[in-house]
Amino acid sequence: MSNLFWYILIGIIALVISICVIYKKRNTFKISDLLVFYIFTAGFSWIGEFLVLGLFNAYRYKLNIYSSPWAENLLAHLILNTTLYPTIALLMVTFSYRYLYIAIAAMIFTVIEFIFIKLGIYEHHWWRYYMTTITVIGILLIANKVFKKIQEKCTGKVRAIIFFFGAMLIIHLPAPILLLLWKQRYKIGFVDNLFGDVYLSSLIIIFIYHLIECSLVVIFTCILKKWYWKVMPFIISITMQSLFLKMGILILSKGWHFIYTLIIYETFILIFILIERNTVKPERTVS
Repeated sequence: MSNLFWYILIGIIALVISICVIYKKRNTFKISDLLVFYIFTAGFSWIGEFLVLGLFNAYRYKLNIYSSPWAENLLAHLILNTTLYPTIALLMVTFSYRYLYIAIAAMIFTVIEFIFIKLGIYEHHWWRYYMTTITVIGILLIANKVFKKIQEKCTGKVRAIIFFFGAMLIIHLPAPILLLLWKQRYKIGFVDNLFGDVYLSSLIIIFIYHLIECSLVVIFTCILKKWYWKVMPFIISITMQSLFLKMGILILSKGWHFIYTLIIYETFILIFILIERNTVKPERTVS
């Protein structure tokens, strides 16, 4: 049995739990608020994983399906951080679970990590079990505060920050998927030489770029209110990807056309803009 099975199993269980929570709490909270919170938490965990795993090689996911360990890290990260962390956070905030339950949730994460190590499908480098416990507690405490902000009159910088993390999930999502499918990658000489793996270096390049792009997208969508500013994210994306292609930073695989990249990227930017426009509206207050 492939090691990937266990990661997919956890992802499916987490998604089912999230769907059940949203359905059960649909009359207590706005479904759109729950979805925005889910997206925020996933984006927040993505950035955290980028730091501890991508930049500092804290641990390794062992799927045994790619020759590159960083391809396996990337795939496992996509599964777990897009499902497990946001699901447990959603469960905690919607049922108003307090500190004892947060501590229990952190211990469950740590136990899962222990089991995965014993199964040989995950390994620590410099990471330690107590770091997982502390990280989960920290994420859940932050998530609790963010959810309260979403339920209040969420305006200005707070709303922009919430949607920044959401933008990182939505706008960045196509890049690692296209990389894993080997449709395209990003290449800068000194980055490749420094990190030594095409998957890792490509991910670092596009992730850092998307941190900047998403900041600009949030400014044009959340802060500048005129409708014509909404066009700027598309102009920036098309211009920068075209520049990357011309400079040899964006490398397309045989049979993959640049227009496919643009269509996918611009579609996900549009999805984010529609979500931002129709959810967590600043003028709404909780009665």
